[in-house]
Amino acid sequence: MDYRESTLCLGTTDKLQCSCCGGHIHNVNSIITYGYYFLEYLPMFPVKRNTQVRCLQCKAVSDVSRSSTDFKLIFSSFALAFFNKLRLLSTFTGSFLMVMFLTFYFSDEQQQHRESKTNITTPKVHDFYYLDYQKSAGEVRPDHKYRVAKIVDITGDTVSLVYGNFFYPQRSTLSTGVSMGHTTRDDYFENRRHNFSYAEIEKLFQQGFIYRVIRPELSYIGKNMSAYMIDGNVVSKLEIVEQKWLFVPGKRENTEAMAFLKATYIEDRFDKAFILLKRSAKLGYAPGQTHLAELYLTGIEGHKDIDSAVYWLFEAAKQGYQPAIEKYRVICQLEEQCQIEDFYQALKESGASFTIY
Repeated sequence: MDYRESTLCLGTTDKLQCSCCGGHIHNVNSIITYGYYFLEYLPMFPVKRNTQVRCLQCKAVSDVSRSSTDFKLIFSSFALAFFNKLRLLSTFTGSFLMVMFLTFYFSDEQQQHRESKTNITTPKVHDFYYLDYQKSAGEVRPDHKYRVAKIVDITGDTVSLVYGNFFYPQRSTLSTGVSMGHTTRDDYFENRRHNFSYAEIEKLFQQGFIYRVIRPELSYIGKNMSAYMIDGNVVSKLEIVEQKWLFVPGKRENTEAMAFLKATYIEDRFDKAFILLKRSAKLGYAPGQTHLAELYLTGIEGHKDIDSAVYWLFEAAKQGYQPAIEKYRVICQLEEQCQIEDFYQALKESGASFTIY
């Protein structure tokens, strides 16, 4: 902490008589000692303040006590009194800016925490998780501290994450890396998926391992391209919005069903979507079969049907539909009787082309 003196000439007065020469013209100076902290050039917390007068004829200088008659005479002039008050306000410039900075910082932090808490309880595909490995336990802590993860799938009550291949030494560099488009690289995220239950995800958030959750917005770029964006910055690879329509049995029904599921203002949207997805699935459309399985997993009218979900996922997986294969793997990991090797063997026998991460 550093202390400095600042002297300001408030003006002149002719209301005082110099005790040395009897002159009546004096300069009035205000001397303030500031306490500086880390804002080097901004005054912080004035700790002492006094007033001096200097006779312009004999140059004699004397201190003026705040309780003295001379002090009252000096500041009986409106101009000097106003300037004195204005100077007093300016001495708190650094303190005022510091309070504003801290208020903004903590309000922004609280807002981010509230948004993260909301997003963590209602996860969605494409959510970004900012991870702090200083909060992790055991031998999983890497040399660097911060990392990004992203939700790539939600199967029932299981959230599938992929981790970024890059680590960052500071939170600010992680945020900067995301905003600069690091996550748009093909090699940014790992191929391997990590599965967590909703309860496990919330526990990691409470521990501080997940310290921020951001939900990117899908935005259109140009005429026929879209990408997910965070604060106006692209964080995913560009995708084609509209492709040439080719008739595929079950595709129209699946598209209509997904539109119903997004229409929250329709009361019976789940019933309408279920009917359409069942038609799509029976017509052999793999995405429709997968979406129908998701409805069975999340529960129709409050009742889950794991057997039906597994059946339709297997039907889609036999067509080499990778999302269905990944969802089947998640369910298989939760069921003791399920052998994933048998599933892979069945896919091979069906001639399906698939990838194991």
